Amino acid sequence: MSEPLDRAAFPVDAAYRPVGLGWRAAGGSWTNAAFEQGGEVSVSTTRRGDSWHIVATHPRAEAMEIVFALPKAFQAFGGGERFETLDLRGQSVRYYLENFGLGNGTYLPSPWIATSLGYAVYLPGEAAAVFHVAAPFDPNVLRIQVEASRLELEIDLGTLDQLYLALIERIDPPTMPEDSFFGLWKAGDWRIENAKTVEADITGYRSLSLPMAVKLIDAYWASEVHSFEFDTKKYPDAWDMVARMAADGTDIYLWLCPWVVVGTKSFDYASAKGYTIRDAEGTAITRRPGANPNIVAALIDFSNPEASDWWAENLRKLLKRGIKGFKADFGEQLPEHALLHSGETGGQAHNAFVRYYLEATIAAFDGATPAIISRSGSPRIRAPIWSGDQTSDFCPKTGLSSAVRAAQSAAFAGWSFVGSDLGGYFGTPTPQVFARWTQFSCFTPLMMLHGLGCREPWDMNATSVAVYEDYARLHLALLPVFQRYGHKAASGGLPLLRMMPLSFPEVDWSAINDWDQQYMLGDDILVAPVAFYGNTRAVYLPEGEWFDVLSGSYVGGSAWRIHDVPLDRMPIFIRKGARLLLALDAQARHAVEIVFAEDASNAPQGQDGWSVKAVGVVKGTDKRTASAPQQAAFSKWFGAEIEWTSVMT
Repeated sequence: MSEPLDRAAFPVDAAYRPVGLGWRAAGGSWTNAAFEQGGEVSVSTTRRGDSWHIVATHPRAEAMEIVFALPKAFQAFGGGERFETLDLRGQSVRYYLENFGLGNGTYLPSPWIATSLGYAVYLPGEAAAVFHVAAPFDPNVLRIQVEASRLELEIDLGTLDQLYLALIERIDPPTMPEDSFFGLWKAGDWRIENAKTVEADITGYRSLSLPMAVKLIDAYWASEVHSFEFDTKKYPDAWDMVARMAADGTDIYLWLCPWVVVGTKSFDYASAKGYTIRDAEGTAITRRPGANPNIVAALIDFSNPEASDWWAENLRKLLKRGIKGFKADFGEQLPEHALLHSGETGGQAHNAFVRYYLEATIAAFDGATPAIISRSGSPRIRAPIWSGDQTSDFCPKTGLSSAVRAAQSAAFAGWSFVGSDLGGYFGTPTPQVFARWTQFSCFTPLMMLHGLGCREPWDMNATSVAVYEDYARLHLALLPVFQRYGHKAASGGLPLLRMMPLSFPEVDWSAINDWDQQYMLGDDILVAPVAFYGNTRAVYLPEGEWFDVLSGSYVGGSAWRIHDVPLDRMPIFIRKGARLLLALDAQARHAVEIVFAEDASNAPQGQDGWSVKAVGVVKGTDKRTASAPQQAAFSKWFGAEIEWTSVMT
């Protein structure tokens, strides 16, 4: 039961006790006051169990702020998808959607910061904001500034896992995708993609005896943006192609963007209907979208219900003809001087625009599980995402290591079903970059080949082919693991990918170098991608006993493990006692169970309809009792011969 409280009702020594309030008039400077005084600011404070709700307003404010004192030693996480660092201490974290996945920029912002001090703060509104987390110019405070005359703030108390669960209660759990999402994805270079390149992808996967779960046909597949019809020059028998691939078990996703291009019939229609973004004078706003210098386009006003319905109906027709889903690209570029149908300015709706866009796209599925992925997102939309547009290298700020951080931070902000462009998007990956990115992608829910230039393993060297084939098969075998933890996340539990402070809060991670380059997949698998040139990899193991895949032995935690990692291997550590269910045949729901223990005396464990065909025990010895071809692959993946206690049929 909620109870209104005086603003001074917070415990005197509480870390989450606000110490200041402020406001700024249009064109003016900040006026500040102690929280207990507030000055001209009207404040309402309410206690709700282990949470606090604060609303501060000022009728003449253009912006509001609230301030918390910070000690010297702490860590802070959250803020959405982050590319440069997971620990936000010393950062100014913007809640502002940007076409910029670098530094403080992000395609996927979240107005939520969780601290190691036992509390998290969350802004339920969509107004642009910034969290100055012990920023260099203000190192002793957490200063939250919102571009609005009203600041609404939720404060939750607890440990990091409790704070994450409280966030999920507020924004709802992520949407669990269908099984095909966890399969192998292939997208092509949009500059050259056509029916021949699609056929080449089909042939390529057949040459590796691998199933292509999803073929993503990227921009520009349509005769024009958005005719919602295939370009018959590029795809002369498009719908026969779709039907053939569907019969082979491959889903087709199509690229979308939130604009119509000047000079097309789609633009003329949308403009005449009032479906495009305009300014306050009613003048159409056109600009060059994305990074394409060759087109001028107008954003679709998805806040207009008629425009949203037009969009959803056209997508619905594609779904009825056999298209499985959509890649909803972009959504970050709403100009501030726009005036939407909703009455919001572009500045007010900047963060909300992508929500309107994704809601209109999801509406096409008529209540069924939406088969979409998006690069940008809203905390109010729980669909899968990919991190988007990294460079094809080991650059710490833009390459593979940034993708490793992006996956963890997006998961911690509530997006469990994440992935990246395998090999990076910009540039041609070297065999080393491709191999290391393949290994990382294997242990994310979305394993998708995509980028500019060659991303086809069958057109690369022998090492690239071998590494992709090996880790693609391991990714497919991990389907029961993704399902198990995916269902937990979708039911309100912890995410699939868990950064180390979330899984092991007892460790002082601020003293551990590169801890953000390792993470947990579920409860038992510690993944440590090699995201840099060279092969020497140091990994910090938390307390406990772990099976070290590279050494084929059990080792103790609270210690560093250092390996020289061959290009076809990667550091993986499995918690002793873990029982991993791995798929043999996803369609028949046949699996094997691998037990990381000294014996498997207890009964095999089924899961979600899977039947256990064999139990293997990893003892860290050389004992071999192989009885089926798949066992050789399992032994290679886990770095040891496996003693099988029952025989596969």
